[in-house]
Amino acid sequence: MNKLPYQPLGFVLKFDPPIIGLLYHPIENKKVNKKKKKCYAIHLNNLIFLVEPEDIVEALFNEHQEFLDPDVVKPQQVYKLVLRLVAYRDHQLRNMQEMGEEMGDGYYEEEEEEPVQQPKGKGGKAQAQQRRANDNNRSF
Repeated sequence: MNKLPYQPLGFVLKFDPPIIGLLYHPIENKKVNKKKKKCYAIHLNNLIFLVEPEDIVEALFNEHQEFLDPDVVKPQQVYKLVLRLVAYRDHQLRNMQEMGEEMGDGYYEEEEEEPVQQPKGKGGKAQAQQRRANDNNRSF
């Protein structure tokens, strides 16, 4: 009999935010309930920023002992999942760095617009013409 309250089925990954999901059948009244499937979500939060994937795996097994038992879930399995999440994290960081560099290269200052002079005269026709001229000169 399994000493855990579930029968594992497999894993799922969510990359942003980084989450490892353990799919399982719950054990109810000492029997596996195959009609139900559940997912235990393991949020990596700041763990994903640890340098070594081995440290992340060790922390996960320590923090989630109820669901990550090394006798049932192989640490190598979790290690491979963590490697995929770390690779995604590194890819995202590289993209952000490249975007920052591109934005730095294309830096420019906008020119100030000249103040709009009010048309002479009291009437609405002159003001309306000026507004139309200003609208036509605007770029969005």
